Amino acid sequence: MTGIYLLFVALIWLALVVWLSKVSTRKLSGTGWRIPVGLLMAAVLFPLPLIDEIIGGRQFEQLCKENSMIQVDRATAVGKTVYLLQIPDVEIKDTWVRVVLKPWRFVDATTGELVLSYNSLMAAGGRFIRTLGISEGGVPLIFHGSCEPRNSPASAQTFKDFEINYIEPPIKKMEN
Repeated sequence: MTGIYLLFVALIWLALVVWLSKVSTRKLSGTGWRIPVGLLMAAVLFPLPLIDEIIGGRQFEQLCKENSMIQVDRATAVGKTVYLLQIPDVEIKDTWVRVVLKPWRFVDATTGELVLSYNSLMAAGGRFIRTLGISEGGVPLIFHGSCEPRNSPASAQTFKDFEINYIEPPIKKMEN
């Protein structure tokens, strides 16, 4: 159903772009410039509703490249028992779309020292997507809105590849 809705909105926008191109180049009739100027105008206007996703997608891709590494010293990490330290998500500023960085920090269960870390990123769709409610959950329409390093540990089994033991975080006792 979302696809039909999106197609309907795109066709309406295309019709509006064609109409605007014709109206704005009307005074150029009789010259050889009308068609090239009209096509150029249409080419500029048509992607305009998605400009924040076009630019934001490139920004997100760059952020993914910068955050695609798992930080671990295998020599000192072997045999350690770790748990996930709860750290709040960070919203990346100065991007065209909303981008949230989730830090994953695994610390030694006995010493509290950082053993393994990486970041994952999530992007939201642009203003057009959010305003029209086109995508479920507000995910981007023209790029994949999440990334994390390859082979990032996500379960006790994947920690075995790093020769690290994973446990659930200790529960902090509440003081009376």
